[in-house]
Amino acid sequence: MESSVTASRDATRSEWRNWSGHQGADPDAFAQPETLEALRDGVVNARRLRVVGAGHSFTPLVPTGGTLINLDRMGGVRSVDPESQSAWVGAGSRLRDLSPAFHEQGLAFPNLGDIDVQSLAGAIGTATHGTGRELPCLSAAITGVRLLTAGGEDLEWTRERDPERLQAAQVSLGALGVIHELRVALRPNYRLHRRTWAERLDSIIADAAARWERHRNFEFFYIPFSGWGMCIAHDETTAAPTERAPSTDDEDLMKAKRLRDLTRWCTPLRRAILSRVVRGVTPEDVVGDSWRLLASERNVRFNEMEYHLPPENAVDALREVIDVVERERRDVFFPIEVRQTAGDDAWLSPFNGGRRISIAVHTHARDEDDWLFRRVEPIFRRAGGRPHWGKLHSLGAPELAELYPEFERFLALRRELDPTNKLVNAHTARLWGEPHHG
Repeated sequence: MESSVTASRDATRSEWRNWSGHQGADPDAFAQPETLEALRDGVVNARRLRVVGAGHSFTPLVPTGGTLINLDRMGGVRSVDPESQSAWVGAGSRLRDLSPAFHEQGLAFPNLGDIDVQSLAGAIGTATHGTGRELPCLSAAITGVRLLTAGGEDLEWTRERDPERLQAAQVSLGALGVIHELRVALRPNYRLHRRTWAERLDSIIADAAARWERHRNFEFFYIPFSGWGMCIAHDETTAAPTERAPSTDDEDLMKAKRLRDLTRWCTPLRRAILSRVVRGVTPEDVVGDSWRLLASERNVRFNEMEYHLPPENAVDALREVIDVVERERRDVFFPIEVRQTAGDDAWLSPFNGGRRISIAVHTHARDEDDWLFRRVEPIFRRAGGRPHWGKLHSLGAPELAELYPEFERFLALRRELDPTNKLVNAHTARLWGEPHHG
């Protein structure tokens, strides 16, 4: 599930594609520094610069014709403070490597998202989130950052010293500098009781608010053209771990794709078969360490649009999206995912100011996705949604300024730290309202 970097022409020039294959770049140079000094040299000498992690952003945050830097070789746990239950780690560390390392220290992430292959810097930089009414996105767990500015200055911001700049850096899309170390607030190891089950959509929606209050983590996936959804709930427990059957998610997705291909001509037949299949899915009931249960493996490649909506507008928006999909898009077979996340105070966090319900629509990586911008995004925008920074959206600076109270403050800090726009590419130029010269 990694991004693809393929050498071409010479050792310092590489072609890059993201995980889904939707985004690509042909940078002048590709660097994987192993030391802070080497990283500083790369930053200072670059004409234009972007940083790449696992390549799981669907928006073109990474592509550049300048230097592409990857921090995989600067990952790992730097130090652990058992008393404060926190750790300094290399920003290039992958979540899937940090979880077992923390586990050995008796610690764990407070929450995780659907997957854990991302770099920590990439995950927090785009406000990656899991689900849980009282659980904020991953960025909220960051209590300290160390970054190199475009000019090579090494800065440290922590919650104790310069908390406002920390709030700016927690979700910053690589715009303020190259983050090379992060301090993460952790908690003692914990186990979860995981349950999954199938249920009619109307029943899920009717009880969703109560379930978000009742369960530590709750989310559901609507299966298009079925009338049914799959629910997932996690609750803390002290029970002993139980054996978990291998996941069949990827196989189930490909079965849904084959059914789509066979029944495009007859939606009622597709609905009848799908509802029967979903009703027959075996429920899951297991206990395990939090990090083993929260994140899943995703091998079927897709592109995705996700918006974070005020809770009071989410149900109507969800029903409208489902109506559009089932009336107009017989090609869709990926589930529509619905989660809730607690609020935080990071300047550019989509959850700044209060809880949000997130609705995500996926398309197979080889299928058309332009319709998401024409038919789904307007629904999300009318509902007061903020887009996930790493997922498909069309918003630019004027629209973002209306959604984020601290947007202009962030832009001012960005200009202070990167006055020559070294860290800006075509996509972020639109986000920040800046000209782009390649």
